[in-house]
Amino acid sequence: MILGVDIGNYYTKSSKGINFLSKVSNRCGLVENEAIILDGKTMYLGEGEFDSEYRKAYKENLLYLLQGAIQKSTIDKHNKVVTGLPLSQYKQDKDYLSNRIIQSGIVDDVEVVPEGVIVLPIDFEGIAIDIGGRTTDIALIIKEDNVRKIKQPFSLPKGMLNLENEFINCINNKYGLDLLQRDANRILTNGLFIYGEKKEFSIDMYKDFVGSIIKIIQVDYSLKTNNLMLIGGGAEILFNPFKKRIPQAQLIENSFFANALAYEQVGRGIW
Repeated sequence: MILGVDIGNYYTKSSKGINFLSKVSNRCGLVENEAIILDGKTMYLGEGEFDSEYRKAYKENLLYLLQGAIQKSTIDKHNKVVTGLPLSQYKQDKDYLSNRIIQSGIVDDVEVVPEGVIVLPIDFEGIAIDIGGRTTDIALIIKEDNVRKIKQPFSLPKGMLNLENEFINCINNKYGLDLLQRDANRILTNGLFIYGEKKEFSIDMYKDFVGSIIKIIQVDYSLKTNNLMLIGGGAEILFNPFKKRIPQAQLIENSFFANALAYEQVGRGIW
């Protein structure tokens, strides 16, 4: 089978609609999560801590996450996979990641592509912002002689995991609670209740993050005259703050799975 697998810092997703937290542990935990066996070692998906390694190709748990995505997506034993790397890491780490995956024996073949920009419509020109778990990748997409080119790509070492930790720490400090990072989305969606009483909380860290991105890209790009497309797992959460500041901002369709789906399409064009 041909699969697209997006191994994110926060969630791992496949082009077959599978997603799970990008955590693995050698302990099963209270809930029996799927076991992954690789090189004689058994690990369990969704347990433990997030991998803090910034460079995706070198993440210790990457192969377990890849195998987990394949195992959850298909019963086929022979698979070809397309996965991605952030723009800022792509040139430097593509060959290493490809070799690491092939040598593991998990797949029959693999292709590594630049994540984020791969999902853009063919006629898109403008600024692309891919908001991931630990990185935010930004680039200007232009066409020269009818060829799409990526200009001035750069990456910020901050994403939704960082923001959620800041958000939860703020609430814990204010109310003396012991909430965890995983509680962030629930509180943002449903509100904060303590013993049934609704409490106020600040989302300034999210607004400040959007403001900081806008300040940075204003230095190199014209926000007034360029289109802007938001991509990635954090795009849906931060879309409204961006839209208020940049009226022409757009959200890529199905942004959570967009990379994985685009990867599969690339694979079908190759194999």
